[in-house]
Amino acid sequence: MPSETILYLLAIILVFLSQTILQSNYSKYRKVQSVHQIRGCDVARIILDRHGLHDVQVLPSKGGVLSDYYDPTKRTVNLSNDIFYNSSIASVAVAAHEVGHALQHAEGYSLIALRNKMLPATQIASQFGWIAIFIGLFSGLDSFFWLGIILLGILTAFQVVTLPIEFNASSRAIVQLTENGIIEESEVFSSRKMLRAAAFTYVASLISSIIQVLRLLMIRGNRRN
Repeated sequence: MPSETILYLLAIILVFLSQTILQSNYSKYRKVQSVHQIRGCDVARIILDRHGLHDVQVLPSKGGVLSDYYDPTKRTVNLSNDIFYNSSIASVAVAAHEVGHALQHAEGYSLIALRNKMLPATQIASQFGWIAIFIGLFSGLDSFFWLGIILLGILTAFQVVTLPIEFNASSRAIVQLTENGIIEESEVFSSRKMLRAAAFTYVASLISSIIQVLRLLMIRGNRRN
């Protein structure tokens, strides 16, 4: 089997594995009720209010399962229905994680500012990166190929910056859950495990992106030979 095919399969397997781990942990911990049975929406509100972020709204997300996110432009914490309305370990952990992003934004966390500066270039790269790659590979025009590689590199750099932001939000979540008495010490391990499963999807996505760039370079090298 060609080495570039092996890399392609490895990238697919890694992303699939990360999603499987996330779904497995979510399925497990959404069935485990937290001791104090505080709903995800109330968890978010408690933490936000205790940090003086009364203007940040907590809203149900319009997406599906685990479509949770913080919108810094609208200053809203958006939680999927299961997270919003339930009081499971998964609900309180994910809700606190998204509030962690709101805390980062309020404190001017440096990597948030860097990621926001990178966002316009990242959006362009996501639209045109693969197009440039395909044009370069099939037409033999090196300029298009290397432009595509640069654009994919921008996407990868964005993922590199995003990774510590996600880990930091998870760390903040555990601290807030314990300091505000939302979970007991006996629930820290399961809450942290849920958040680590979610964070692994970002790790897998980053590694997959790096593998894809290496694969493309190998394909180009083989064609030139």
